[in-house]
Amino acid sequence: MKVLILGASGSIGSVLFNKLSNLYDVYGTYNRNNPDVINYVNLRKYNIADYEVLDAMLDNIKPNLIISSLTGDFEQQLNAHKRINRFLYETSGRCIFISSANVFDGSPNGSKTEADTPYPISAYGKFKVSCERIIQNNLGNQCLIIRLPRTLSLKDIDSEIVQVEQNKSLFSNLYMSYNSADNVTEAIVYCIEKNKSGILHLTSDDYMLESDFMKTLLSFHRKNLSYTYESLTKITYCSLLGCDNPALLKYNNDGYFNLSLKSTDVDVSTRFGISCKKVISSLCTSA
Repeated sequence: MKVLILGASGSIGSVLFNKLSNLYDVYGTYNRNNPDVINYVNLRKYNIADYEVLDAMLDNIKPNLIISSLTGDFEQQLNAHKRINRFLYETSGRCIFISSANVFDGSPNGSKTEADTPYPISAYGKFKVSCERIIQNNLGNQCLIIRLPRTLSLKDIDSEIVQVEQNKSLFSNLYMSYNSADNVTEAIVYCIEKNKSGILHLTSDDYMLESDFMKTLLSFHRKNLSYTYESLTKITYCSLLGCDNPALLKYNNDGYFNLSLKSTDVDVSTRFGISCKKVISSLCTSA
């Protein structure tokens, strides 16, 4: 099977590329980042705005499965996905689209399952919902939408620590779920093998305050750093999302914000369930 990973230089895309290269005939794209991958021969440089390059790449590689982990301008990504959808529809190919917990960022009042209706107020969340709908409407059972919580790879750890060293505030009233790029990759491999479709949340079994998560992460690294705490309000939460109208926020959580996911897929959850603390320990012991 030929697999094309769009965004193979990202923190998740590069882990996926390396893992799947041992199983399938895998190709990947990158733009500016220096990809941390094992097989440069199958990499293609791709600017999200260059639709002719995308069309030529699809025609030349003829992938059976496209995994989209793209970043960049939202409108250009939407146009790219329309072309991808047309190609896959005509060739009966499959798509896995990497989405986000941000499709629920307008209602941060509890963990959301695959059955919950998205309600984003951020531009990013709205964009992800638009992509999900375009893909589902065009490909139906040929697609799998994977929504991720905050997902970290090994190369994200140093960046997280540096931000705390530079006095980045830790939110003391924001609950989130987490996952590791390695665990997500293993789950995606399983989903490919089982030909899963629909919507799937690949997330930790629990959730943690962001401040507690980072303190635990720093403790594993034996980093003795001072922390700056910040308590979110409706106004500051919306401001971080780029929303200037707090009245749009659906919120009733007694001062706490909960932007976390949970899954109703018992099969995948049982096989790839992970706790927030296990996410931290797996990343730190692999470093």
